[in-house]
Amino acid sequence: MRRLVHRTLLIKRPLRLFSAEEQDALVKVLNRVDALGNLWARGFEVYPVDLDSRFVDKFNYFKNELKLVNAKRWLARVHAIFNVSVRFTNERDMGQGVFIDLTRNALRLRWVIKGRAIVIQLTPSEVKYIKERLSEGGKPKLARAWVDGENLYIAITFEREVEPIKPSNYRLVIDVNSWKNGIVWALINGGVGSMGRERPDLGYIEMLYNHVTMLEHKYGTLRRLGMHKSLYGKRLWREIKATRRRLYAYIRDFAQKAAHKLVMKALKYRAMVVIDDVIEESRRELMEEKLPNGLAKAYVLYLRRFVKLLTNQLAWYGIPYEFKRLPSTICPVCGNELTQLPNRVMQCPKCGFKANRDEIPIKWALLH
Repeated sequence: MRRLVHRTLLIKRPLRLFSAEEQDALVKVLNRVDALGNLWARGFEVYPVDLDSRFVDKFNYFKNELKLVNAKRWLARVHAIFNVSVRFTNERDMGQGVFIDLTRNALRLRWVIKGRAIVIQLTPSEVKYIKERLSEGGKPKLARAWVDGENLYIAITFEREVEPIKPSNYRLVIDVNSWKNGIVWALINGGVGSMGRERPDLGYIEMLYNHVTMLEHKYGTLRRLGMHKSLYGKRLWREIKATRRRLYAYIRDFAQKAAHKLVMKALKYRAMVVIDDVIEESRRELMEEKLPNGLAKAYVLYLRRFVKLLTNQLAWYGIPYEFKRLPSTICPVCGNELTQLPNRVMQCPKCGFKANRDEIPIKWALLH
């Protein structure tokens, strides 16, 4: 049975890249629309006479498509909603709220400043993403824009009608662990055909973490002396924030690439995907290793994002998947509790089964 699936491109731009007039309009208008959208989501009629009337038109038009997950709907963030169109060659610009011009690799944002559009240049990766979604049969459904802190965000949602594929005899089993131990996967067809581990560069992560820790200690010393507002203190704080951003960006990008790689593997073999995402168990395991709290947090950073990206892309391509508990501390042969030996080796005191802890979930999927 065919169904509609969605993927979203998030465009982020610092406000400082825009002119003073554009910055003022973006903050004033988008925050105002966000507040009105909150009222609208709670059931009130809104008539913003000081704003473009098309904002409210789009609230009402896309009412069925909006997912208001906040149960109380008190702080629901609907954001400013725009219609979207794309130009490949010489199509006319019909004045949509968001117009993607692929002939110039630019995006035009309208309705914020009366009578003209705010032009945003697209990066090569953003252009590639848009072209890939369009080539797969996706169409831009709607866009939402908002200002948060010092940045402008534009989220463009693509919609596609897809028919779930009929899976082959292959199963792709994915065991989601902390980044320290990696995402273990295995392609199964009666037996384990291939097996691998997606793991970021742990040395790079630890280097960035240690550098941030060293800088924070220096900044803490300055703060105790009341000198954190000095030029050196301000420079130190900027370096701390920049290093943190590098760390977060590296793990976030790795999560995205790992999810895409596994989805492409499932698509190639038309495999049913089985996911074990017990992230809390991985968190407890890191705590048992007595790692520094900050480093342990880095090792579980964006794991939920990885799972979300994985399932979203699987749905986009019509690949069936299921979540299944695949224990790593219970014997897959006799069901007895395993004993942990050095180097993450687990052994069953009852039947003698012995394997690396990361391989046990794969054994469970193979035997059950």
